[in-house]
Amino acid sequence: MLESFATWVKHVVAELGYPGVFLLITLESTLVPIPSELVMPFAGFMAARGDFSLPVLLVINSTAALLGSGLCYWIGAKGGKPFLERYGKFFLVRRHDLDKTHEFFARRGKWVVLIGRFVPVIRHIVSIPAGIARMPLKTFFLQTFIGSTIWGSFLIILGYQLGDNWEAVAKKFKQVDLVIGVVVVLALLGLGAWFVMRRRHDRANNPE
Repeated sequence: MLESFATWVKHVVAELGYPGVFLLITLESTLVPIPSELVMPFAGFMAARGDFSLPVLLVINSTAALLGSGLCYWIGAKGGKPFLERYGKFFLVRRHDLDKTHEFFARRGKWVVLIGRFVPVIRHIVSIPAGIARMPLKTFFLQTFIGSTIWGSFLIILGYQLGDNWEAVAKKFKQVDLVIGVVVVLALLGLGAWFVMRRRHDRANNPE
């Protein structure tokens, strides 16, 4: 599975060039599970070969990440919050929960968005709750830019320095990423189950 996906990533980058890199990094910054550990190192490797310009790749990385993250922020702000305000009760989500989310992102949102760029799974979804909470755009884009630039530049330069060895190292990175991702998903599922049980308990003790 990983091998075939890596082949597809290399095909897109090799055939489409800069637009392919831009597209994949944009998608990687949305809910689409594109592995940055494969895309960026391969692009860096191609820069080492002379097919790409390293400075151009670094600019594409930051720009595409902002576009993808901004799209998810917009989805959260324009679609997520109105949807939850209207239908949240069917998912045991109350207006109070939305207010608490807003307060949380107002206090710690910049760190969540920044650190989230380095964490599997979280990097794909963090922009949605930021949009739902209407996190200030200036703060959101600044933290997204810093986090995505550091992470993406590291992977691109890694591929540039490794040369022909990029793929072996990238796959090891991806394997670690998958393990961390599974842990994060299990933690989120556990948190979701706790939330549902607590809400049902509250409703049972305080029927409206």
